[in-house]
Amino acid sequence: MNSPSPYTKLLFVSFLTTGLFAQAPDFSASVSANAGGEQSYVMTFGFSPDATDGFDDGFDSYAPPAPPPPAFDAALSWAGERYYAQILNGSADDLVEHEYAIALAYDSNSLINFSWDNAGWSDLMSSCQLQDAFGGLLGIDVDMLSETSLTLTNPAFNSLKLLVTPLEGSSEPDTFPVTFTVVDDGNDYQ
Repeated sequence: MNSPSPYTKLLFVSFLTTGLFAQAPDFSASVSANAGGEQSYVMTFGFSPDATDGFDDGFDSYAPPAPPPPAFDAALSWAGERYYAQILNGSADDLVEHEYAIALAYDSNSLINFSWDNAGWSDLMSSCQLQDAFGGLLGIDVDMLSETSLTLTNPAFNSLKLLVTPLEGSSEPDTFPVTFTVVDDGNDYQ
């Protein structure tokens, strides 16, 4: 029988796998708009590796043409089309700002309220801004990651910018450093 070696050899190997495989963004978020009454429009935006930047059945939903004034209306706009839901292609190689537009029409009360639940958004987006058509120069520049509502009372604001920068996705479980300990028991295993 082999006796244990007088010397014990320890080998520590650490594998750091975090960040080796970038994950594509895969999420959606919604903004609700109403004119102070019961009618409300929910506009959904987001990213999926299975979507394109065009219309995708199962992801996107077209909005009808705006009604004649004075009637309240709100819809996302992307590439000249009106949407209630527009999910863009989510790619780990495309983690840049994407600019949606929100087309607006006011009722006779000249009021549009926006609201959103941003819980968890900072885990999905590095930035999400709602701005006037001039990049915030006219006073509308809302950080949607920290604010949860916006009220407009000026019908001159008939278009807003929704600027979204997705973060790398995390659909895979988090990984952690692993340490292995190998002990030589003197048996000369091969």
